Amino acid sequence: MDTRIFFNPGDSIANIHDYNEAIRKGQIFKKERQVDDLVIAKDKDNEEYAIFYAKDAQKESDSQTKPYEVKKRV
Repeated sequence: MDTRIFFNPGDSIANIHDYNEAIRKGQIFKKERQVDDLVIAKDKDNEEYAIFYAKDAQKESDSQTKPYEVKKRV
């Protein structure tokens, strides 16, 4: 399900090196905050997984965003 999308790195909810841990934290955050639009995305530059609100995604790059590969929707 790899899809390239742009996010502002400052908008991430969490940055985690382990994929399974990122999913677990995303699920916990989703349950605690009662949200349904989270994505787990991978930053190719430093091999980290970040959790973002899907609504914060941008279709095009600008000076504040960088590309991520969406790995899972939570």
